[in-house]
Amino acid sequence: MTVTTSSPGITAWGPLAEPLHDDAAGPSDPIWKDNAYLSYWDVERRIFGSFHFSTSPNGDGARRARCSLLVGGDEIEIIEPLDRGSYASESLTFGLDGTITVDHPELQAQFVNAPLHTPADFSLHELIPPLVPGKPLQHFQQACTMRGTIQLRGTRAEVDGFGMRDRTWGFRDEAAQWAEYAGLVAVFGDSFLSVMKFLGMDGTLATDGYLIDATGSRHIEDVTFRRTAAAQFLAARFTLEDGQELTCVMRHRDAGFFVPMGAETEGPAFGTYDDFMTLERDGSPGAGFFEQGIVHRVH
Repeated sequence: MTVTTSSPGITAWGPLAEPLHDDAAGPSDPIWKDNAYLSYWDVERRIFGSFHFSTSPNGDGARRARCSLLVGGDEIEIIEPLDRGSYASESLTFGLDGTITVDHPELQAQFVNAPLHTPADFSLHELIPPLVPGKPLQHFQQACTMRGTIQLRGTRAEVDGFGMRDRTWGFRDEAAQWAEYAGLVAVFGDSFLSVMKFLGMDGTLATDGYLIDATGSRHIEDVTFRRTAAAQFLAARFTLEDGQELTCVMRHRDAGFFVPMGAETEGPAFGTYDDFMTLERDGSPGAGFFEQGIVHRVH
């Protein structure tokens, strides 16, 4: 399957390159998090992966760097602590300029990610309720190309695929701000789709998302997900701001990774998982991932 896309005029990461805010919160404030996330897929070479970096000026358990990778049938996950104000751990470095490196005994890799289209601004509608009134979480996503080289346990592979890069900063506590959520991210031909639906602690459901291409951004007003009996994604039906309805269906499930979100706890914990898939949106082939998370309250 070949998927192509274009990004006229987009050469810099903009808000996705927002510097870290190491002095944004003190010991008595709620936990502030600076998160950088990138999931990517190279369907033709059967390579799927995620990078997830989270640091904080006042949350020791919230500082973590993660690299999850599947190359063919070989899988590896590296999770390391981060210092405050840094996106560099012992083996992993996430550059806000679009460079990512891994220097680990089992994995050596160099990646370059370049932006596609315009960023999706999820801060506009405050889908995620502010943990501190008047100080909403800033949240941006953007499609990207992902190219690089991998040396996994002595085997070399080239990566030439697509992905989604995410950057958030602000006061954040997943287990306190929402009860459950699900989101679909994909690249189809010359368009980028990202849509999320949240269940708040008060029982309300809210949707936010965008369909973005070279002509601009269209807001997604609502989405409905269809799942298997094991709660894995099968299809989505979403409604655009102009009332147009579109459908996305799964063609093949390819990989999956857990997504550590919070700190180790004996209280409620937020469990999140990503399913990577090839997809089809109204006849247009593509690929991406479905992420869903829920608060586990039994402890």
